[in-house]
Amino acid sequence: MKHIDSFSRAYLEPLCETIPVSHSDVQEIFYIVSGKGILTAGDKDRNVREGDGIIIPPKITYSLKNILEEPLEFLILVESVLEGTEVRKEVLVRNYRESSIGQGHWNHLVHQVFGKSDGLVKIHSVLIVRIEPMQTADTHGHNAETDEIWYMLKGSGLHVVNREVCRQKPGDAVPVAPSTGHSLINDTDEPLQTFYFAHYE
Repeated sequence: MKHIDSFSRAYLEPLCETIPVSHSDVQEIFYIVSGKGILTAGDKDRNVREGDGIIIPPKITYSLKNILEEPLEFLILVESVLEGTEVRKEVLVRNYRESSIGQGHWNHLVHQVFGKSDGLVKIHSVLIVRIEPMQTADTHGHNAETDEIWYMLKGSGLHVVNREVCRQKPGDAVPVAPSTGHSLINDTDEPLQTFYFAHYE
């Protein structure tokens, strides 16, 4: 990735809590894959659950606690923030179900989690994308200055990138830029759901 510092998958064991931490020059975006927890940021506690996106701006001290007797699974995006960049003053928590559903590339059913207007710095878009059974998107490409990653949350499909084809399953991440063409095909009898993020050029 050229513009996004890192992308990772993490687990917090049952009834455990992270050590409070803050970062001076990076912004973190979390997505709760499964479970429930309490995010403490500054002097506020916020309940978080499956489907919640979280933006944690620089210089805010936070911790995350798992309140269930099962692992709390989440994804983490990190984007560096240059000195002088305008950023959010507070943490933002939003469930993807709060946004209206849109449609793109023929059969992408899209919920926006976050966009630039929410305070993203280098990332332009964070989405949840669903594809219904036996459906495909149109084939389209991306230039070398674009970052675009598809992470499978539920279901599976065939991801075609240039002339390569892979079976993408839950936990698999597929970068699709640069490419002359890519398309995610749901060739199963169940819907698939992905976590998507991108920097566009």
